[in-house]
Amino acid sequence: MKYYLGPILWMGLIFFFSSDAGSASHTNTLFVPIIKFFYPNISRRDLVITLVTIRKISHVVEYAILSILWLVALRKGNKEPSWRPILGAIGISVVYAVLDELHQAFVASRTSSVLDVGLDSTGALLGQVVLGINARFKTVPSAAAKFFGWWFAWGAFSTVMVLIV
Repeated sequence: MKYYLGPILWMGLIFFFSSDAGSASHTNTLFVPIIKFFYPNISRRDLVITLVTIRKISHVVEYAILSILWLVALRKGNKEPSWRPILGAIGISVVYAVLDELHQAFVASRTSSVLDVGLDSTGALLGQVVLGINARFKTVPSAAAKFFGWWFAWGAFSTVMVLIV
């Protein structure tokens, strides 16, 4: 059960932010002042492009993380290479991406998009590719580095999302 806690909590966080809390009107209140701090003379057009880019990159990153968490859960601590948990992690992530977009179709301040499912699916695949490259070159980080990395990523993501809300 402990292996499934990470991906289930991450899916809950994705679900929460696919509600009104993650709508453009809420996220823009956080990102616009930051962008204008670094680029005070940014044009309206460039600001919109930057905001859309941030939102789309977020899709890829959040589903890469979800895919990695599912791989860890499906392997249940087993480090032996196998295609079954990799394909399972990608499959679960893609199915959840579809469900997430269906959920957004029922939220007034959100829009549902097939493009977003594609970005989410790309992120899920990218997460597995990054892990595969990492394993191929034997650059497996120490347990302490993994622990710090995951908690740092979780903390950064959570901080941004809490500030949005």
